[in-house]
Amino acid sequence: MNISSELATLANWMAGEFSNREQSLDQPIWFVNLIWWQRLIPSNVLGGIALFAEQANALQNDRPYRQRILQFIETDGEIQVKYWGFKDSSAWSGAGKDRDRLNQITINDIEPLSGCLLDVNFVNGCYKAEMPKDTRCCFQYMGETRQVILGFEVTADSFWSGDRGVDLETGTAIWGAIMDFYKFSKTQDFSQEIS
Repeated sequence: MNISSELATLANWMAGEFSNREQSLDQPIWFVNLIWWQRLIPSNVLGGIALFAEQANALQNDRPYRQRILQFIETDGEIQVKYWGFKDSSAWSGAGKDRDRLNQITINDIEPLSGCLLDVNFVNGCYKAEMPKDTRCCFQYMGETRQVILGFEVTADSFWSGDRGVDLETGTAIWGAIMDFYKFSKTQDFSQEIS
């Protein structure tokens, strides 16, 4: 697998366990204290580097949710991140803390999320990922179509998530990073799983 130094750096920076404890203490009205895991899955699943991601409320970290796969795609020096969902996300709950379970993921367990693609650029010492204009990231949840706006910024020791769910009709944010990014600091480094 031949990857650029930029993609290697991005994946290494993103691989870890993260917490926004400080932000949640400073602004408890707007930010729940979350734990966020991002860890490498086997390269044969999507033919390259991809990370399993999930999060949990720090008070209930035994009940993680929002399991997904972030696939890194590099074409002509440009990096994109494509999002995949699990056909049965509950079957993978807690895998962010369990390397052995992550090694069992196969292509049959996941499905691409329509329109959920980010363009990544390196700006002012950090990688910024944003959805291309006029794209809509949608998925099915409990029989309903849901829309989400995805985006993040990452440095060697921080991960800021701008993910937010929006109302399909009005485009108004209804959950997630409504006021600002969720600002996570890396508490455990999993980059050695990539290198």
